[in-house]
Amino acid sequence: MSAASARLALALTLAVASAQPGPMAMTALPVTLPDLTGSAARVFRGVCLSAEVGIADYAGARIAATTYTFEVREYLKGGGGKTVTFRQVGTPNGGPADLGRAGGLPVYTPGLEYVIFLLPESKARLTSPAGASRGAFLVSGEDVIIPGDLAGLSSSAAPRGRDATTGAGSERVPYRTVRDAILQSLAGAPPARR
Repeated sequence: MSAASARLALALTLAVASAQPGPMAMTALPVTLPDLTGSAARVFRGVCLSAEVGIADYAGARIAATTYTFEVREYLKGGGGKTVTFRQVGTPNGGPADLGRAGGLPVYTPGLEYVIFLLPESKARLTSPAGASRGAFLVSGEDVIIPGDLAGLSSSAAPRGRDATTGAGSERVPYRTVRDAILQSLAGAPPARR
């Protein structure tokens, strides 16, 4: 398989996965917090320590990938050590032809804190968040910035409000509320109303 064919196959795989319903779908709408939690192998809160651009081998083709390392503050699902390192297709400065951007994958900035719903690694040792960019929430202080249309967090669960600094359609929710909803979805219980 030529490198161009492998890139096309990967792009098509990402596009098909994002359109398919089910627990492994990347962006099947509507995305709910229980969907993200159920699809993820690990859910953690952590600070991005580094982003190192490199190359991954996918079906004989060399594709751009970034290795991210996080200092874990708390595991909400799965477990591991004090740091998590994973490799994701794409690069932080990739343009429109970047496979990570084409697949809707997030880019993490060293020094910033996130809650990430990380899928299991592929055979090529690549992974990404469940729900693509919807499965990576920026943390600001003790608030989590979530997509405004994310289902699974009751609007009565916490005060929510639009914040111009979080981007269009994003909302701030207290970390404790997000944490409780994730843990309740793991226990099979509906999110509690407060």
